[in-house]
Amino acid sequence: MRRDVAVLLENAPPRRRALSEAAFVFLAVLGPSSPGPKGQVVLAVLTGVLLAWGMALLRPWEPTRAGGWLGILGLLVALSGTGAGAWVASAAELERGFSLSMAPLCVRALGMILLVAVLVWRDGQGPAQVGLAREGWAKELLLGVPVLVATYAVHLAASVLIGAVAVALDLADKELLARKGVAAALMDTGLGVPAFAAIMVLVTGFEEFVFRGFLVPRLRVVLGRWVPAVLVAAVLFSVGHFYEGTLAVFQTFVLGAWFGFVFWFRGRLLPLLVAHAAFNTISFALMLWLSKSGFLDKPPPL
Repeated sequence: MRRDVAVLLENAPPRRRALSEAAFVFLAVLGPSSPGPKGQVVLAVLTGVLLAWGMALLRPWEPTRAGGWLGILGLLVALSGTGAGAWVASAAELERGFSLSMAPLCVRALGMILLVAVLVWRDGQGPAQVGLAREGWAKELLLGVPVLVATYAVHLAASVLIGAVAVALDLADKELLARKGVAAALMDTGLGVPAFAAIMVLVTGFEEFVFRGFLVPRLRVVLGRWVPAVLVAAVLFSVGHFYEGTLAVFQTFVLGAWFGFVFWFRGRLLPLLVAHAAFNTISFALMLWLSKSGFLDKPPPL
């Protein structure tokens, strides 16, 4: 049964501020990804711009903004964590080639979670407005299982379509090479399945919290309707996945849209957190098995 999602819009900021917050968070999430010294300089400049932008959003110097300086402290921690993660990741890419080092990803995830939490708090909102209401949490966790099964169905349908497009455009080899690069980078982390699963709880938790829990309601305020908000959030979610291959971005968009529509239907994040983390963990376990079995050199398009 569909939940009343009106709670997600309670105390929502005005349209102009919602747009500014959405753009601010997306830019903070995306960040510069170019390796090397130039990329780090851009990162430093962007961090300064984001800090100034965050100050303008929080305006702690106003008498009516009680506790605003605490928000700025949280923002500093968030930007420091995000910046440090991107800085270390860029250095790793320069030294070792393509890298999926988990430590920078975790630092970045923690920073962004804190950043978005500060913005939600300053708007006078709480956990319920990002889909984290306490009542019925056990049922929502269990609902993650059928959502996971449906996610595989959506993933399979998107994979078939992407495979057909890749063959038609003669991109199959290029796309497969990109997927193999991601798989090899994951294997290079040396993680086992339990450790990877724990990391995914944090990393996918950040993605769902930011792209579904925060951005979808903000975009709903900006665009006036839920469907465009879900689709635009899915586009923003897919932008950060070009490293997996050009056509993989479309696949990520489909999964992002699927998760967004589930969030709109339920108004809760827990099923998505379970399904997303489990989906990534199972995919990693499959890659690990393929690697140990000697089949990693010939993986099917994912």
